[in-house]
Amino acid sequence: MGYGISLHRFADGEPETLDERMIRQTLAPCAVDRGEHAGEMLIRAVDGGETEVNVSADGISVHRFPTGGAVDVVAELANLLGAAVLLPDGALVSSEEQRANLPDGLRDTAAVIEMTGPALRAALRA
Repeated sequence: MGYGISLHRFADGEPETLDERMIRQTLAPCAVDRGEHAGEMLIRAVDGGETEVNVSADGISVHRFPTGGAVDVVAELANLLGAAVLLPDGALVSSEEQRANLPDGLRDTAAVIEMTGPALRAALRA
């Protein structure tokens, strides 16, 4: 995939702060390199797939990831955080409740999927 995605959580259309402790716990087992800045890291899935991740209080940016296990890690993180996966042209959420909390511009175009690696991969290919 040649584009990046990001994970964000919303309540009543407004962004919410993500649980950094949960993010670090989830990413720590697969973090292989820390970037120059505190929130930058390279993660590697068990199948060898890698992705660059940038973590901040308001979201997680994911860049240059393959279609393999790295997507599983992203889906697990989105699921644990209750976060929407924002794409260049829409959003993916795991429930209608989550869709209802998106900002107006995203709510109508968001798709509800099971937030698992296989389902996220399928949605990203669609």
